[in-house]
Amino acid sequence: MRSILIVVGVVIAALIISLLVQPSKQLVADPQEAIAEKQEAEQRAEAAKAARAKSERAASVDKAFNPPREGAVTIVMTVANRGDVTMELYPKAAPKTTARVVELARQGFYNGIRFHRVVDGFVVQAGDPKSKTDGVDVPYIGRSGSGKTIPFEKNNLPHVPGAVAMALNAPASDTADSQFFIDLADNATLNGDYCVFGKVTQGMDVVRSIKKGDAITSMTVQ
Repeated sequence: MRSILIVVGVVIAALIISLLVQPSKQLVADPQEAIAEKQEAEQRAEAAKAARAKSERAASVDKAFNPPREGAVTIVMTVANRGDVTMELYPKAAPKTTARVVELARQGFYNGIRFHRVVDGFVVQAGDPKSKTDGVDVPYIGRSGSGKTIPFEKNNLPHVPGAVAMALNAPASDTADSQFFIDLADNATLNGDYCVFGKVTQGMDVVRSIKKGDAITSMTVQ
């Protein structure tokens, strides 16, 4: 009997020891939660990558666009139902062009003029006085101006997003008047053929929101 009790005791002791030294079981994560966490991590990584790329592109554009800022003129363009766009013009880069646009702005020439050309991912364009009365859908809109042309002024300023340039009847021709456009993208193919005389410094979100037919409420020289 005593031997049986000893054996039972040994067995019980062995069971207790095995329970004490057995590693605790780890909870198994829900497979769906694991998949969701992985997807969230991938999305965060993609967002961070996109943010870095955007920052690098912006830095590249700023480095490429290096205008002579001496005597720079600031103009605030208000677009109806959109907001304000601040543009910096560079007389050192394009003296005659800048002087003419500033003159027209001070005369109130642009007030009420509509954007007659909007090409997503390319440009927005305005400056035809007939758009005030005739709208933007008639076939001859985009052919008129103030009646005074400006000589073509070639410079090294590139057509980067936000660059402000004069519209022409033909590349590198003395046909600039009152019509201007703002680049929505890096339009390097226009470099050297269309005079860049300014750049948007605030309000590119407004520029990108412009639709065909939107009117310029005012162009104020600061």
